[in-house]
Amino acid sequence: WTTPLSGLQRFLMFEIPLNDSGSAGLGVSLKGNKSRETREDLGIFIKSIIHGGAAYKDGRLRINDQLVAVNGESLLGRSNHAAMETLRRSMSQEGNVRGTIQLVVLSFCHEAPSAASVWL
Repeated sequence: WTTPLSGLQRFLMFEIPLNDSGSAGLGVSLKGNKSRETREDLGIFIKSIIHGGAAYKDGRLRINDQLVAVNGESLLGRSNHAAMETLRRSMSQEGNVRGTIQLVVLSFCHEAPSAASVWL
């Protein structure tokens, strides 16, 4: 599902299959952003998408998407370190058992939504 925030941002929820990615896992490189003024953690963002990983094969995650939740567990308001640990734990435990990982991301859209998008 998608929820528009403004003309440039929207929340997206994805179930990404992990079974076909082998040892590549989700296949993303992440970065934690901090405020220049306060040094406050501003969230975890997709830095790059690794060829052959689950995210690459799925094709819906984009560079600079912000990870908001993983497998129903919110990352908002957590330190960057705690958010990264939550993602690692989800990949090693739940992701392997379920064969998928559920992500909610805040996406910065660069194009108009397709006809297949569902706006709530």
